[in-house]
Amino acid sequence: MKNEQVVSLSQISLPHHDGLPSAAIVSVSRTILNRKSNCDSCETGYCNGNCNSCENKPASVERQPEFFKPENNILAETAFKGGRKILIRNRNYVPAALGDIVVIQAETGIDAGRICAVGCIAEDIAGKRYKGELPDRDILRVATADDIERLNENRRAEIEITTHTRLAAKQYGLDMKIVDAEWQFDRSRLTIFFTSPQRVDFRELVKELVRLYKTRIELRQIPAREEAKRLGGIGPCGLELCCTSFLTEFGQITLDHAKAQLLPGNMSKLSGMCGRLKCCLLYEIDNYVTALKNYPPLDSTVETASGRGRMMKIDIFKDVVTLFLEESHNYLTLTLEEINALRRENKIRLPDA
Repeated sequence: MKNEQVVSLSQISLPHHDGLPSAAIVSVSRTILNRKSNCDSCETGYCNGNCNSCENKPASVERQPEFFKPENNILAETAFKGGRKILIRNRNYVPAALGDIVVIQAETGIDAGRICAVGCIAEDIAGKRYKGELPDRDILRVATADDIERLNENRRAEIEITTHTRLAAKQYGLDMKIVDAEWQFDRSRLTIFFTSPQRVDFRELVKELVRLYKTRIELRQIPAREEAKRLGGIGPCGLELCCTSFLTEFGQITLDHAKAQLLPGNMSKLSGMCGRLKCCLLYEIDNYVTALKNYPPLDSTVETASGRGRMMKIDIFKDVVTLFLEESHNYLTLTLEEINALRRENKIRLPDA
């Protein structure tokens, strides 16, 4: 019994020759059933072809550890306030490592952020997220104690700026919600982030902010998901919001993703703090689609020893289905193995159209 590996039945593709379609084909939207995998590892080469919908299927992928040495730390990704990230270069060979706060070139002036990716990881990010376009910005230096103090002063000042801008927007009667403010490190630019259900004429507000802070002002309208990302919070799972902690891009999520996972269409439970569908609906969609291919469609009629029943529920984690018996009005639970045995005996019929 050594080295024995237990595999769930839902992870095994069982061939059927009865022509009965699977639950995935019947219930899952075509856009989800035929879509490309959301697995980031497929595109970076880390998954070894083990994810459900990876088309590459390499035999093995070996990665050597990348040490943060100046000679191989040419590319780096830097994170700023609110989860904003940009790709930078280190052509000056500044000895900066992962997690260091660095002063970098900006479009105009200089900015400061924390390095969140270096080496081969940064190269993969450059190829995937930035389409291989190398940035023109360079690391100038590792932040000194004075630089860090100045950065902290900017963060403290942004709280007062956000409060003042909210009062000013209310004074001008603007239908906008001020979310956050962000100083560039050298204070050559001040960005105000806001949400609004419609376009807003904020020219007078900008004039007042320019008069008060005497710098370049940019008001940027952001969507609801971006607002939640900047504000942060704790999700219903009890963990920090995904968009705040690690998500860099927002995928397109529809109710079809919830239906494919057999979730009830209760918007209050499917929505996150941003009021939109939860990003985590994308995380396990591949597993559900793959597992449902081994089950008959819901509402199928099943002839059992206890009478005729109708499939009401599929549990891919326990590999069981729940039937409602028409004569006794009771519920019957069958395993996937028992369902496949009945399927081979042609005792399962498609639901009525």
